[in-house]
Amino acid sequence: MPLLEVENLSPAVHGRAPVAFAGLSFRLNAGEQVAVVGPAGCGKTSLARAVSLIDRPSAGRVGFDGQDITRAGGGRLRALRRALQYVGGDARRSLSPRLSIAQVLAEPLQVHRLGSNAERQAQVAGAAEAWQLNPLLLGLRANALSHGLCQRVALARACLLQPRLLVTDELAERLEPGGVRPLLALVSGLCRAAGMAWLWTTRDAALARQYSDRIVEMN
Repeated sequence: MPLLEVENLSPAVHGRAPVAFAGLSFRLNAGEQVAVVGPAGCGKTSLARAVSLIDRPSAGRVGFDGQDITRAGGGRLRALRRALQYVGGDARRSLSPRLSIAQVLAEPLQVHRLGSNAERQAQVAGAAEAWQLNPLLLGLRANALSHGLCQRVALARACLLQPRLLVTDELAERLEPGGVRPLLALVSGLCRAAGMAWLWTTRDAALARQYSDRIVEMN
């Protein structure tokens, strides 16, 4: 059974904005890495946000682990957030400017009431090491970090919940060229090690071929 099933999906409509796509369908298996490739404006971000239920789709169905989650809400949606994590391209916007990086990383563990304080601190330290974040950064705030480091923090925070599916939107598009492949290789390697599926969007078909098992192309 596929982990993720997208059937005849159309994105949320905002005002008079044109609909980027309609009736889109694809599947993603457990542990699989799939890249969604297409030019700017084709609807990649809309798709990633709809699949993650950040924006509710206007039509179609999203199935996860055999269940229809398209209209999930309340406690069901909160539980689902542990298994399906989304990281947007502008990571800094998702990191609280009032919290230290250590607090930012621990936040989802606290929200879901996972572990004691000591266990959370150990998990935060382990995540920092896995995502190649210098321990000295943990006492800083997001506004003191580069965009690339903020992306790593956002990814580390999402993966601390050990989701079954990580959805990321245009990680490569806002990075300096020299930082793109090291980050994608790190995400791919850590997802493989954890048995985590990864759905990601990019404009770069060459990167998609290098760091994915399969490509969904949007024209």
